[in-house]
This record gives sequence, C-alpha cells and structure tokens, in this order.
Amino acid sequence: MEKQKMALATKMLIALVLGIALGFGLQVVAPIGATNIIRTHFIDGVLFFVGELFLNGIFMIVVPLIFVSLVVGITSIPDPKKVGRIGGKLAGIYILSTFPAIGAAMFFGTVLNPARGVTEESIAAFAIEPTIGTPPGVYQILINIVPRNPFAALSTGQTLQVIFIAVAIALAINAIGEAAQPLRRLFVSTNEVIMKVTSVVMSFAPYGVFALLARTFSMLGLDAIVALIGFVLVVWLALAFHLVFIYGGALKLLVGKNPHTGKSLSLAMLFKKTSPALTFAFSSASSAATLPVTMRCARNLGFSRELASIGLPMGVTLNMDGTAIFQGVAAVFLASFLGIHLSAGDIITILITATMATLGAAGVPGAGMIMLSMVLMSIGIPIGAIAFIFGIDRIVDMPRTAINVFGDIIYSFIVGKQEGMIDWAQYSAPTDLASLDAMLAKEDEAALAAMGGGGQS
Repeated sequence: MEKQKMALATKMLIALVLGIALGFGLQVVAPIGATNIIRTHFIDGVLFFVGELFLNGIFMIVVPLIFVSLVVGITSIPDPKKVGRIGGKLAGIYILSTFPAIGAAMFFGTVLNPARGVTEESIAAFAIEPTIGTPPGVYQILINIVPRNPFAALSTGQTLQVIFIAVAIALAINAIGEAAQPLRRLFVSTNEVIMKVTSVVMSFAPYGVFALLARTFSMLGLDAIVALIGFVLVVWLALAFHLVFIYGGALKLLVGKNPHTGKSLSLAMLFKKTSPALTFAFSSASSAATLPVTMRCARNLGFSRELASIGLPMGVTLNMDGTAIFQGVAAVFLASFLGIHLSAGDIITILITATMATLGAAGVPGAGMIMLSMVLMSIGIPIGAIAFIFGIDRIVDMPRTAINVFGDIIYSFIVGKQEGMIDWAQYSAPTDLASLDAMLAKEDEAALAAMGGGGQS
C-alpha cells in the first residue's frame, strides 16, 4: 500500500519535471510561431487534447464537490453556534492574511524594482493582447454573493454563490431536524459517489499534469522569460517569504506542537503530506480544480470530515494570498514601467482594493488578471498595461496557486487545532492513501447507518 501511495505522488512530480523539460525541448524542433507537424498535431493536438480532457474531468466535479461537501460538513455539526464559530474564524483569517501578503509583495516590488532597465519595446515583441472584462465594483461583489437564480449559480460555477446556497440549505436542514434527515442522507450518499468519481479522475492526474505543462512551456518564448525575469523572480521571492515567515510563523505560534508526539510541527511534514495537492495546483494553476486532491490530503493530515468539508471549499474563494501577492508586485511593476509614482494613498488603495478583489476571484487559471484590472483602475493605471505581463502570467500563476492551496490547509489546520478537529494519530501516521480511502469509506457507511436509525452523526 505504501508503495502504491508513493507511486502516485512520485508520478505527479516526475510528470511535472518531464512536462517542463519537454516543453522547452519542443521549442527547439517547433519554434513559437512556426507552423509544422509537431506544433500542429502534437502540441496543439495531442497535448492540448489530453490536458483539456483531464481538466474537464476535474471541473466537472468541482461545483458538486463544493456544494455537497459543505452541506454534509455543516449538517454533521448540529450546533449552529459551532458552525458559525468555525466559519467565522476561517473567514477572518483568510481575509486578514491578505494584508501582509500584499504589503510584503509591494515592499519587494518597490525595493527590487524589477521594471528597472526593461523597455516597452523589449516587452511589446512578445506581449499577448489580453481580453479584460470590466471588473465589478466592491459593493457589487458583496451583492452577488446572494444569487437571484440558484440553479444559474450552480451551472456557471459562481463559487461564492454556491457556498451561500450550500450554507443556507445546510442550516435549514439542521433547523428542521428529524423531518429533513432523508435529504441529509441523500447528500451523504451523493458525497460518497462524488468522491468515488474523483478518485477515478485523479488516477489520470500524472498524464494530465504532463500534458498541461509540456504545452504551456512550449508556448512560452525564452525571450519573454529573459526580458521579464526580474518580475517573475520578485513574485517568487514574495511568495517564498509569505510561505516561510507567514505560514511558518502561523504554524509555530498558533498550532505549536503535535500532542501525539510532543514534537513541533514543521512545514516540511505538511509539504510531504500535501505534495500531491501542491503538485497538481502548480500544474493546473487552479485551486478549484485542485480541491478534490486538497481535501484528500487534508484528511491524511488528520482533518475531521467536518473541518475539511467547511474550511477548504471556503478557502478556494476567500483565501487568495498568492493572487494578492501577484497583484501587489504587478501593480508596483507596471506603475514603475509607465513612470507613475505611487503615493501613500495609492498604496493604501491597492491594499484595500486587492483584498476586496480576491474575495470575488474564481479559483481558475488566469482569474488573477481580471482582479488585477480592478486594482489598476483604482490607482489610475491603464488596464491595457496588463498586456505587458499577460504573456508570462502562467509562470507566476502556477506557484501562486500552490501558495493559495497550502494556505487553505495551514489556516484550516489552525482552526482545527483550536476546535479539537484534528486526529493527531492520523497526522503522525505514515502516509498511506489506500488505508485512508478505506477509512473514509467506513465513515460514510457509519454516517448512513446512523441516519438510517434516525440519529444524527
């Protein structure tokens, strides 16, 4: 079992490395802009087909997973005060953590000034003209949380609206009590089916990861990487700083030691147990698509079903530290590039606007660009300036998504420790996903049996 488990994580890591290597190798035999058999039939044919087919399979289950898991998680806690306490703590942490993320990003962007020496002509040669929609206002984001048509929200994948619908239905089930138990049993059964479908789809993850990365890096010009290397490195540096000092500090101060072993918790252990989720987040650049893998890794860390079902779907939308870091660096970079001086008021505006923008960001590839347009508009930078960094967005989108996913786990871990919702024996146990799947199946059977007997699990 251990070998099977390690094989999946290892395959995904190998697929990541080989995909990047093949992508750059393909640029030699099929240069960007050229029209030949390799680029037409292999890069834009086979690789595109495999990668998109896998992503379609993932996105197919994302909305049902968020909706059903939230309902099951909340209805598993009959005490509405505890539900509110958990959700309130998570929402507060998710939102407040955005400020230091943006602040550190703007500090690195200002001090290192990656736009120094980069000319408009050098970037225009490989910039891609983006299509940027008009961003909604702050009040409109808050208004849109409550959907006029719940079925439209579910069908279009409006994450905040889906969360609102799930919370409303779950609280109603808890309030009604016994009469609503048949509906709750239906949600528990549906959740079991969705998790089974998820496990099947994820068995193809290494192939999807390989195809996605190979095609992505075959389309990134080396000139683009060289010209904007400063911008990319500053974003990565800010992400690394947030990972080590903010996440690491929060883990040490707010979680502390493992009661089961008496040892201090470490980022290295969390990295090891969450590596499948982080690898998939990096390759897909979508925290929403990564959610099924994230929830599985969270249970392997000892998260209770309720904690994983409530905290992680909330994090997909509310925790966008990586995206906020990107927006902070990008705003400073583009302002410097255009010769625009940022006043203290502009900096405060970026902090507030970027925080509000991340609350409405979808956990899909490229969503950060839409939110960046709102930030730029708030300080008077032309939205068209996004074209200067649009071509290399994927390079910074992948690591910032991995940071978002890791943050979901860290902050849920903090709340789980406070609420006594961590199985420390499971956390300390060797990673064995096969045994974990068997444990989850038994939990589902026990929950259904308990409800069949008229009780609440």
